[in-house]
Amino acid sequence: MSDDGQTRGLVVDAMGVPIGIPATGDAAERLARQWSRALTHLPPASSVDLDQLAGLDDHAHDYAVTTRVTLAALTATAGRRVNVHAGAVADPAGRALAVVGPSGAGKTTAILRLARDLGYLSDETVSLDHRLGVHAHAKPLSVVADPGSPRTKDSVSPDDLGLVVAPTSARLHRIVVLQRGDDDAGLVPLPAARAIATIVAQTSSLVHLDHPMLRLASAIEECGGVWALHYREFDDWADDVVGLLDRAPQPAAPYVHHPRDRASLVDGGPGTWSRTGWKDAVEYADELVVMVDDQVRVLAGLGVGLWLSLDQPRTEAELVEASRERWGEHPDAPALVADALAVLAAQGVVRGPA
Repeated sequence: MSDDGQTRGLVVDAMGVPIGIPATGDAAERLARQWSRALTHLPPASSVDLDQLAGLDDHAHDYAVTTRVTLAALTATAGRRVNVHAGAVADPAGRALAVVGPSGAGKTTAILRLARDLGYLSDETVSLDHRLGVHAHAKPLSVVADPGSPRTKDSVSPDDLGLVVAPTSARLHRIVVLQRGDDDAGLVPLPAARAIATIVAQTSSLVHLDHPMLRLASAIEECGGVWALHYREFDDWADDVVGLLDRAPQPAAPYVHHPRDRASLVDGGPGTWSRTGWKDAVEYADELVVMVDDQVRVLAGLGVGLWLSLDQPRTEAELVEASRERWGEHPDAPALVADALAVLAAQGVVRGPA
């Protein structure tokens, strides 16, 4: 990427960040059409480097440009936004619906269908500010041009696809996780702790935010929970997904925030267990989501109690006693605690005696 704003070419609005594309000639005309929904007259904050794309055919070149623009916008917003690998649409009132999933989950197919009725925001990245405002990334969509060559995709403007124009501002209102496969159960509520872990796997630069688990927990609560869509063909469930905008939210799942606490990380001396340094954590009724470095673990059962008991370093005997106080007497308590501690250590969320 180059920060040279002098070579203007096209400038596109990607997640609220003006990105320059220094294309010329036929490539500039082609890209201008593809990015028709995102063109802006603002000066570029940065420009993508196209030098390495020389010699590529048009399909590969244009896809690579889109990738570079997206990466530039992600870099510019790292540490300020929750950026999720997701597509989004919005109704005229600005209520946005996000569909989350990895590559191959069917996001573009879902957005192509949903954007017949709702405004197109993105088929790839949902960029959320602290108020859950969705910053549009109205990039061209990658569409298979020849069914006989499914790996060859055209970059097509949302205008050429007839997608509905999104409102000028949108706020996240509902979240759906795409689960494409043989299960055709439709929309199923996803427990909040599992939803956080699933969404984290599709985020970029989340670790650079302050209190990232709290940000996600709060977003899930404000959006009325998260639904998983188990489906074979998205079209069969599109109306149900659109209907989520007016569907009653799920009951809020209460949670407790556990921000990083240095007091629990001190050296407790020989024979003690302690927490591994963690970035952020939220506790639900029977599960706890903890972020260590850029990895997220979901703890359940005895693991939750042990992690909470390690608010200061403790010996294994002290942890056994804490478990008895929490759950009552059990003849196998020492063995159960030892096994659970071994699992937590393998997950990287606690440290054993030196």
